[in-house]
Amino acid sequence: MSCPKTGLFFRLTFIQGVLQNEVIDNDNGIHASLSSMRKAFEPLKNGLIRDRVFETLRSAIFAGDLRPGDPLREMHLAKELQVSQAPVREALLQLEQCGLVVREANVGTRVTKLSNEELQERLRVRIVLEGLAAVEASSLMTKDDYRELNDRLEKISEAVAANAYFETARADLEFHRYVWRCSRNKTLYRTLDQLTAPLFAFVMLMRSSGLEDLRTVVRSHEPIVAALRRKNPEVICKAIRAHVESSYGQFLTSGVQDIHALAEALR
Repeated sequence: MSCPKTGLFFRLTFIQGVLQNEVIDNDNGIHASLSSMRKAFEPLKNGLIRDRVFETLRSAIFAGDLRPGDPLREMHLAKELQVSQAPVREALLQLEQCGLVVREANVGTRVTKLSNEELQERLRVRIVLEGLAAVEASSLMTKDDYRELNDRLEKISEAVAANAYFETARADLEFHRYVWRCSRNKTLYRTLDQLTAPLFAFVMLMRSSGLEDLRTVVRSHEPIVAALRRKNPEVICKAIRAHVESSYGQFLTSGVQDIHALAEALR
């Protein structure tokens, strides 16, 4: 889904349904267009509001409806969700801790936008830490864990078959999270979760832009499962490195500075 050149266009799907709304960002802030059908947030009425705001915004980032660099204004979001600014502020803080948004003095909060250099830095760290988590997990995983991992592979396959980019990215992330969780290293799990959240959002944009064939997603995870079963640290780390590098290879070798530039270059 592409953003109009005149501003920001996004879609958020909430559990109770969605409203039609188009949002345009101009010099005076974000205002609703009255001349066309619009998509907006569904008002949040029940449950812990902060958590529901967080989940709604996180889903929008992973779905590509809120794109890298898009502004997130507390007042506007609170109005759309029909909540006070306090839970919105808390949700944005959670998103910042997850690495999905950044706050800048005198600028405000924006969706994280990774440059080529920043992406490479995160990937180098991810390869090391995820390799460590996978090695630790391999010595602790049971038959039930491997069945669960295969079930998660099946969920990726189902999302790919449906050509569902958002669901594929979410299932992809949950596959990796399960491996990290099996390491039973809570510090390592939290660090990887924060480090990789914007990376998975980035990959989702690559896939939705047609820069990666969804069919390769399932195949790229199978060697990880095979390596875990062998319990050989060298083989596991090699599988993790190959998986990570293949997922971002086209962007890293392109020389462009962000995903949108790459999409334009390949058109």
